[in-house]
Amino acid sequence: MNTTESSTAAPQAREYLDVWAMSLGEGLNRLLDAEVTAQQVSGEDSQAQIPEPSASGFSVRLFGGKTGEQAFFLPAAEALRLAKLLGGAASEESGALGAEGQQLIVQFFKQTAAAISMEDWLGFACELAVSGAEKTGWESAVDCAYQFSTSEGVLLVLKAQLSADFVSALEAAPRVSDSAGTESVLPQPPVSRPEQARDINLDLLKDVELEATLRFGQREMLLGDVLNLAPGSIVELDQQVQDPVELLVGNKVIARGEVVTVEGNYGFRVTALASREERLDSLRK
Repeated sequence: MNTTESSTAAPQAREYLDVWAMSLGEGLNRLLDAEVTAQQVSGEDSQAQIPEPSASGFSVRLFGGKTGEQAFFLPAAEALRLAKLLGGAASEESGALGAEGQQLIVQFFKQTAAAISMEDWLGFACELAVSGAEKTGWESAVDCAYQFSTSEGVLLVLKAQLSADFVSALEAAPRVSDSAGTESVLPQPPVSRPEQARDINLDLLKDVELEATLRFGQREMLLGDVLNLAPGSIVELDQQVQDPVELLVGNKVIARGEVVTVEGNYGFRVTALASREERLDSLRK
């Protein structure tokens, strides 16, 4: 990564953002089972790929207590791309980033924040917490644009920003390394093992709420027939009474079973289950 642009202005802060980029690259690596490289984009290339945060997009803000804030801005198309990589989908109404996708992105950055030792950078313990997904209300003192790529091409671009208070705290802390002021390359994430790939970075997804649906059957109907429905109408389904009921997550059938009652509520007893790989695949598509 070429960091000549950042050789004199706030070197510790910019090196800190480089570490963040490396960590995000590692997360994408585990997710995709592909070697992901992180490279800083500067000058005209940065302006061409990443509009100013005032434009349409999605920002993840992390609050560091008295040390200030940092934020990551993704243009609208990049935010949607990252959400899809993490297993989300576009809003059915607009094709734009929906609530589920936003939650996945925030969780991805929270997971990355947990892996970075803030005490090493600030000289004291500090836990970064997500303070909001809206645009920042402060002017960025230091910002860097990063491009994440695989052998197949560019995967993602984003802009990292630090508030003035955060930069001051970083620059006042003891030096983390002596590499500032020189041309350097971000350490590249190791290639993940096959068993890691099969996990699809589940830690990012475990806290995400998913909508599960029971399907007793289905039927295609003409619009005219739908409009003619009235109380007492009967719609015949394509499924026999003795056939198993299907459990769907993300429009994918992950299990089949039978309906039971549990303390006066409907329940579902699983009799057949899709393989673990098939269930994980249903979350990614």
